[in-house]
Amino acid sequence: MHDTTPLVSIIVPIYNVQAYLKECLESIINQTYTNIDIVLINDGSTDESLQIAQEYARKDNRIFLVSIPNFGLSNARNTGLEFIKNTPLRDFFENGQKTDIPSFSKTNTFQTTQSFIAVNELEQNFEQVTPNFIKSKIQNINELLIQELPKRLIHFVDSDDYLHSQCIAECVKLIREQKLEICVHNLAIYNEKNRQFTYNQRLGVFKNVPKDSYESGLELLAQNKLYDFYFAWQGCFDSQILNRYKLRFTPRIYHEDHDFGTLLFVLAQRVGYTNQALYIYRGHAYSISSSQYHKDFPPNLPDNLKALQPFFDNYKDLRIYFKAYCYCIIASKIWEFYQENAKQDKQWTQNYKDFFTQTTLSCLQIFKTSLKIDPLKIKDKLAIFTIPKPTILRWFVNDLHRQPKKIRYIHNLKFLLFDNC
Repeated sequence: MHDTTPLVSIIVPIYNVQAYLKECLESIINQTYTNIDIVLINDGSTDESLQIAQEYARKDNRIFLVSIPNFGLSNARNTGLEFIKNTPLRDFFENGQKTDIPSFSKTNTFQTTQSFIAVNELEQNFEQVTPNFIKSKIQNINELLIQELPKRLIHFVDSDDYLHSQCIAECVKLIREQKLEICVHNLAIYNEKNRQFTYNQRLGVFKNVPKDSYESGLELLAQNKLYDFYFAWQGCFDSQILNRYKLRFTPRIYHEDHDFGTLLFVLAQRVGYTNQALYIYRGHAYSISSSQYHKDFPPNLPDNLKALQPFFDNYKDLRIYFKAYCYCIIASKIWEFYQENAKQDKQWTQNYKDFFTQTTLSCLQIFKTSLKIDPLKIKDKLAIFTIPKPTILRWFVNDLHRQPKKIRYIHNLKFLLFDNC
């Protein structure tokens, strides 16, 4: 991306963050780099978050606000991608271009089959409240459409975090100077309890990465054996990477930044890292991750977990099982990419077979829970992993030294061994 002042779309998913949202939005509208497109996605908030977002949309015309039914972080981010400036969907409302919109048939594929979404279908599913505020009935945006995204940079921001004032400017500078497709930056952690900032020597996933730039994202991952990788808001990236594979976040799972981040880097050309702490991550005393081992079911169980409650005696066991399911889905997305790309490039397949095999196996957290009760059919999903038995056994034995507790559910190994070649 050689434009000296490229447009940067900043996508902010919003869910019940009224206490933090103003600080987040102030940090974005006051970026020193001003050529920005701010896309706010209200994911069915039940507090005052939507009202705060509307207030900011009224006073800054760079903001485009979409309010959708609650369906989770992945779908909120995906909705933001479909509404970045200059997409046909955005132009449909913002510029009154009332024409049918071309759409790919599915996400996460090299296939290019397209159809058209008719004007009346768009008008049935979206309501334009103001020129820059849209309401939608759709839970999963990509069940309706998947667009070719216009060329620009993209940065995600979680709505309880905020940006350093120079964040976008520094990302654009590095991308321009080094001709990068992805710029990764460090972060500072703000502890709400003691109101102190913590600065890491390097961003966690880059802690043991010796170089600050690589000719490709796959080179970075494979050379440094980054089998458990994730990326979403940790930097800025070129939208064209997504178009190569129709890449989107996987809806209705946790840890959605693992398959998205891994595939984003696998698809990317030059990537670079700056150790500047350009993102402020808010550390909460109580969060989804910190609550996962509580045994009592919370009063407001997330919708995607409600159907599982009858199968489990406590919240801890439910969460561990659902986490195993999520990582199985993540592994399947990465493995399916490898299998589809293998059909096109045999030499590439051989060069990166070990990386994709190790990454896939590292994601399969099936030894932390019993699969005797399996409402989400994890066992059936394991059948897609056509990994040789000796490779699976070596991986299991090596990993057992690091995590000896896995021996408790060793019987789950049979679902990988006997359903695969």
